[in-house]
Amino acid sequence: MSIRLAFCGASGTGKTTLARWVEQQFGVPFNPVGSRSVAKAMGFDNPYDVDKAGKRAEFQRKLVADKRAWEDEHDSFVVDRTTLDNLAYTMFHDVYAVDQELLKAIAGGLDRYTHIVFCPVEVFCHIGDDPHRVGGGKYAGDKTYHELYDIVLKGLLDRFRPTVVPLTRLFSEGLEDRQEWIRRFLRGEEPMVE
Repeated sequence: MSIRLAFCGASGTGKTTLARWVEQQFGVPFNPVGSRSVAKAMGFDNPYDVDKAGKRAEFQRKLVADKRAWEDEHDSFVVDRTTLDNLAYTMFHDVYAVDQELLKAIAGGLDRYTHIVFCPVEVFCHIGDDPHRVGGGKYAGDKTYHELYDIVLKGLLDRFRPTVVPLTRLFSEGLEDRQEWIRRFLRGEEPMVE
């Protein structure tokens, strides 16, 4: 069975930890294309420098194109951000970088996923001490940014997710419980959340 599993949610909600676990447990490749790799390919030390240079639109297009190209080359994979995560982030930081072409590319990326797992902030969120990760500025150190991100992402999922792609929402805070939930979801034993 082909598994093309995508995790989505705000930063710090355990997506990468869970995606790496799926990679190990089910032997599916982890998509290495992300904001850090694309920023480096564009000549930046980190993704935060992209915004400082005014390159958000170019960066976002390259990120979506590279992510989709990698996923199109693999029959099975796991990814720690959906293309809708990329859209939500861009809407927060440079809504004018989004046009119909990018929106179409982002929505089209959802067609490849066989499963989507939404990791909500209220279940688990470890924001750490990275000021960029926690929203920076006035949101540094609290979860307001993450909660707003959740609201936007959930709305995007409701609007753009293909009806044939199962979606579940994690309900457990403990890592082992979340892992077991995902195992059952991939086996079709967990009810979908619409």
